[in-house]
Amino acid sequence: MIELDFDELKDNFFEIVKKDSTNAKLFAKAYLQKGKNLDSVLEISDGFLYLGMLSINDYEKRIIYLDSAIDIVKNTWHVQQTAYLHTHKGFITQQKGFYDKALEYYLEGLSHAKKKDILFYIPVLQGNIASLKRRLGKYEEAKYLYKKCLEYEKNTINKSRGDSLRYLLILSNLVTTYRLNKEIDSSFYFYKQEHQISVDMDIEGVYIIHEGIFQFYDKNYETAIKTIKKGINEFLKSKSRTSYGDHNLINGYYFLAKSYKALSNDEFAILNLKKIDSIVQKSNNLISESRPAYLELINYYKSINDKNNQLFYINRLLYNDSIFHSRYRSASDKLNKEFDTPILISQKENIIHELKAKNNQSYYVIFISSIVIIIITSILFSSYRKNKRYKKHFDELMVSTNNEVKRNNTKINEENTSIGISKDVVEIILKALNEFEKNNEFVELNITSGTLAKKINTNSKYLTKVIKFYRNKNFTHYINDLRIDHIIDQLKEDHKLRNYTIKALATEAGFNSSEVFSKSFFKKTGIYPSYFIQQLKIKKN
Repeated sequence: MIELDFDELKDNFFEIVKKDSTNAKLFAKAYLQKGKNLDSVLEISDGFLYLGMLSINDYEKRIIYLDSAIDIVKNTWHVQQTAYLHTHKGFITQQKGFYDKALEYYLEGLSHAKKKDILFYIPVLQGNIASLKRRLGKYEEAKYLYKKCLEYEKNTINKSRGDSLRYLLILSNLVTTYRLNKEIDSSFYFYKQEHQISVDMDIEGVYIIHEGIFQFYDKNYETAIKTIKKGINEFLKSKSRTSYGDHNLINGYYFLAKSYKALSNDEFAILNLKKIDSIVQKSNNLISESRPAYLELINYYKSINDKNNQLFYINRLLYNDSIFHSRYRSASDKLNKEFDTPILISQKENIIHELKAKNNQSYYVIFISSIVIIIITSILFSSYRKNKRYKKHFDELMVSTNNEVKRNNTKINEENTSIGISKDVVEIILKALNEFEKNNEFVELNITSGTLAKKINTNSKYLTKVIKFYRNKNFTHYINDLRIDHIIDQLKEDHKLRNYTIKALATEAGFNSSEVFSKSFFKKTGIYPSYFIQQLKIKKN
């Protein structure tokens, strides 16, 4: 029988997975069984976590194991474990490129951390959310969150090397965000705050890259090249480089290229821009900061009339943009405006036409490119139409009131006999329904026709008949529509409610699950609640 040293294996589990998946699987199963034998919720939770780590290439399976780990500890005193699992769940989802879902997981973790007063995880999760917002171009929101993180982390500087490292990473991201927002002076101000702490630390390469970028803005191009090269070399040697983010490496190569270009050295400029393309191709986690590099490559090959390379990088850019749009549908209006996709497509079609006229042998390339254009154009056009439709539904909701839909037939029709219920009984039921709607009693969970009928002293058969005739809906449709109307009114009036998660809003409206809530919302309004909330926030601004 193989004896397992659990403490040693637990500390080195990541290394075991990399080197020996068989032993790792044995350990994970044994650890889970050990937890069950001891009835230890923490060790059972860790066991599920380790099993999930074994499925590193199976995202869905990994999420299932993480959910199992969370369910075990969520109502126990292991509050830090719960916060960590939410953070880890968001992190692997972000790595997969599902940013909207990752944000949802981070928000769940942040809500838990604040509720349980877990001070360590609050800035960690806020930093993760800020990084997502930075990638989406929401720089003001990202800056606000990074600063809140710094308020906490600043108190931990020099207490331990790990504490200082977290502080420096957040500060670095704030420096980058100010620069992306074209606030160079503010970016430099924050860089100067504590950059000296980074000396001889693993993150030093990131700060050397920052230094080189500021030298570029001061037009000290030769010095910038030397500094950025040094920073990139240090970054590539970092033990924790994956934690710092490839955007730092991309920024280094981009400003190295810009410095070479400023010195009229196009050869080295293009070489460094192509390195950025290589990084993006290897990553599922698309990096928004890479986009300027593609524009530089397209413009360069246009300037030397190299249409084949120009076409190649337009294809690369459009492909990345199409994925970006599909993952951030809620932000597609803004992205369409900023990325100016129609101009790129028009430019691409002109190039294809010129190549065809110049060389008939390039027919195959043109044919393939045309197919790509059709596919990408279809995706973008579909996205455009969908957003236009969503916007129309949103505008209609903003001018409507739920009184228009709640009582569309409350007057008793004395001539109609098909309902088979006496006029007096109908009047009683309708009066009770009016009170039920007026008092918003429909937000209670698990309402059925039976429970409501009992509450208003009638039977479910009479109740459903009256609702069907006088509300023109079956019972489920009637209850769900009331709930949706109610939550729409609440979101219009209460700004704080707009910061709730979809799951929390579902509960607020009386739904048992966020999925049923979202489907019911879409069925009634033609848009999803997340889109409605986002548009309310935009309208407010």
